Parts: sequence; C-alpha cells; structure tokens
Amino acid sequence: MAIRKPAVAGRFYDADPDGLRDTVDSFLKDKAAPAPAGEIKGLLVPHAGYAYSGPTAAAAYALLGGASFDTVYLLGTGHNMPLDGGATLPSGAFSTPLGDLEIDAEAAAELLADKKLFLASARAHEKEHAIEVQLPFLQRLSRPPLKIVPLLFNTDDLDKLLAAGRAIGKAAARRGALVCVSSDLSHYPPASVALISDRAALEAYGMAVRNGDPAYFDTSLRLLEAKTGAEMDTAACGRAAMIAGAAACLEMGANDFRLAEYVHSGMVSGDDSGVVGYGSGLFLRSVNPPAGMIELDGDARKGLLNLGREAVIARLRGSKAEVPALFPRHGYNLPSAVFVTLTIGGDLRGCIGTMEPRGSLADSVAYYAVAAAFEDQRFAPLTPADIDKVRIEISALSPLRKVDSADAIEPGRHGVYIKRGRLSGTYLPQVWEHFKSKKDFLDSLCSEKAGLSPGAWKEKSTALYVYTVDSFAE
Repeated sequence: MAIRKPAVAGRFYDADPDGLRDTVDSFLKDKAAPAPAGEIKGLLVPHAGYAYSGPTAAAAYALLGGASFDTVYLLGTGHNMPLDGGATLPSGAFSTPLGDLEIDAEAAAELLADKKLFLASARAHEKEHAIEVQLPFLQRLSRPPLKIVPLLFNTDDLDKLLAAGRAIGKAAARRGALVCVSSDLSHYPPASVALISDRAALEAYGMAVRNGDPAYFDTSLRLLEAKTGAEMDTAACGRAAMIAGAAACLEMGANDFRLAEYVHSGMVSGDDSGVVGYGSGLFLRSVNPPAGMIELDGDARKGLLNLGREAVIARLRGSKAEVPALFPRHGYNLPSAVFVTLTIGGDLRGCIGTMEPRGSLADSVAYYAVAAAFEDQRFAPLTPADIDKVRIEISALSPLRKVDSADAIEPGRHGVYIKRGRLSGTYLPQVWEHFKSKKDFLDSLCSEKAGLSPGAWKEKSTALYVYTVDSFAE
C-alpha cells in the first residue's frame, strides 16, 4: 500500500508523537463546549501551523461531540500546482506521527469515475499541508478504522466547483460521512483590514449556506478583493475548497453555517502589519436556521439612509459621494440586491434597483439612491427644492427563489419577479397594499411592469420568482 509521508511534521506541528498527541488533546480540552443544536454535516477549519491556527481549528473539532462517521471527505487548498478539478488519491494511506489513515478507495473510485470533475494526482498531495494538518485532530477524535478521501481544489471555474461539491455531497450522504473544509482567510493585509474582510467573508459564507447559494460567497470574496486592492493577496486562500465544500454540505441537507471561532495571526504574534485570518465553524441541518439576509440594527439602517441622502445631495452639487472602500460595520460590505424608493408627500417620486447583488450593500444604496432621484424616466430629475421634502426608503432583497405557480406567493410578504424571454418586471412587497387580490397584483405586474398580457403569470412559459425584503425608511 502506498503511504504518503508527512510533509510538514516538525514545521506546522510537532513531529514527536507524544508531543503532538499532548498538543492536540490540550487544544481540544481547552475548546470543549456543548454541540450546537442541529445535525452536523461538516466543518470549516484553518490550515496554518498549530501555533497560529491550532486552537481555532480545535474550536470546531471539539463541537463534533458524539457525531458518528467512518469516512471524512477532506477538501483543501491545492497550493503547489494548478488543478482543473478535485485532485485525490485512488488508494493508500496518509501517515502522521500518530499513525496512518487509510484512503477510502471505494469512495475515491466513485468520484474518479467522473473524469470531468476529479483526477488522481499524487504530485498535488506530495508537499501539500492543507489536508495533512487536519489529520492529527481526526486521529485523536475518532476510532479506527476511520478512512479519508483527500481532495484538493484551486480552480476558478465556479460551475465545476459546484458540480464537484454536489457529487461529493451525494456520495458523503450515502455513507453517513463527514465533510471537512480546510481553508485560511485573508492573506497579509493589515490587521485592521483583516478584521473587516474576514468577518464579512464568514458572514457571507453563512448567508450562502442559508440561501443554498455558494455563488454568493464567491461574489462576496471578489468584491472584498476589489476593494482592498494592493493591501491583500486574497480574501480566502481556500476559496475553491470552501465553495465546493458548501455545495457538498448543502447536498447533504445542511441549511446553516455557525461560526465557532475567528482569530488572525497578529493576535498570536503581536505583529499586525500583515496578517492571515483563520476561521472555523460547523455546517448544520438546523430546525430553525437564521434568515438568509444581512442583519441590520437601527443604527445600521439609519447609516444607510444617511448614505443614500448624502449621495443624492452630492449629485445635486455636481459631485459624487465618497463611499469608504470598507466599513467597520461588516454587513455594509456584503453583496446585496437593493431597491431605493423616493416619495414626496406619500406619492412615488422614483424607484430603481437591482434583482441580483452587483455590489456591496453600501455601494448599492448610494448608487440606486442617485439612480432613483435622477434616472427614473417616469419622473423629472430631483431638484434642490425637492431634497428637504423627499423621503428615502431602502429595500434590501433576499435571493430570488423560483416557484412553480402563483399558489406559492404570499400576499403582503413576498415581492414577485416575473420573467418571460427578454421581458421582466417586479413589484416589491410594499406594493401589495395597492391591490385587493393576488390576481389584481399579478395582472398589474405583468401589464404595467413586464410588458406582458395581464394573465401571462398563469402560463407555463412565464417564470415566477419570490423574495422577501428588509425595508426601512426615513
């Protein structure tokens, strides 16, 4: 049997068996806590040296409690060579100072049968640490004969990552297996930037799982990286593994992700000039998962309304409002579909937005406030005389959910987006108050907003989507 020898023992963790055993056991003891409510499907753990990220990894491992599993699908970052899919090993074992962990050859063969998504590569695993550093934790938590399926990812092909994740999730669900995702977060920004970026990334990860949309997490990372410019190499070094892992856990029935612990390297070393972020948590199937929306308290809402008003005033003055690249309030940094509605004396004065997240919540509020004030072709542009009279309302949208028929639409709660071919339109939930029935609402949506015949919502060729909003106004 081919044995993959340790590549980072003595550097990332103790090469002495007794020392390693004591270290891991100490981490797990220090982080001992009751398992959260819900069925555990997987976990996210960091993969740096134990001195930096070992306790944070243990914070997730310690929550496994009495979870029973014989196989672990380990998804990690491929740091050493480009990979066009998930790279695994068909058989053999991984060795650590604590012994060997056998590869589940049957489970690996099942994945390798799909050559478009998976490949066998001993070279990819030869020097890789992302999976290796997880093994001592699994060895101390489990009883033989635990087996593993090691998988490395680094492709940017989102469709391939989602398909690979779903394939892993289906296989893991049949086996009652556990999925373990190994990834660090931001790389080398100042600590002040890492704290904002990492928290935003982790919140976005939870929202992606709660909404069944790993692509949302990918969007959030790209926005964070675009905003930090030269300050940060990446928002998450294991982006590919995290996306595939989320897709896998969703396929297994997960509907929530709960953060266990977050730190960055500066908290350990004392050097905040250029840090690496580490987060850990659990994928759960919860009875009552949190809503998959950005959580905004009263101060956060007031700040967004002020931001929208300042953007409109700046445009009236011939300038552009300065929106910070990152906000200390990390919810502002998350992608969000937004509509901004303007009224004067209770009458509509402008309303423009987007159904898909195209920017951060803060950027979107500023952009669509200006668009509603000056670009809604149903109204003349706002004037300086209007600014003290206009009232701003912001609607942050949940992700769209396609429904089979109008029966699934809940009056007063759901906004509705309708689409057929190139024609589309939407009414926010607030619009229900203007109609006496669902039929009247949908007929008007078709004819007044989408350019369709009034009864087009009944036809199979018409797609219906629902969403909810977090709406607040001045």
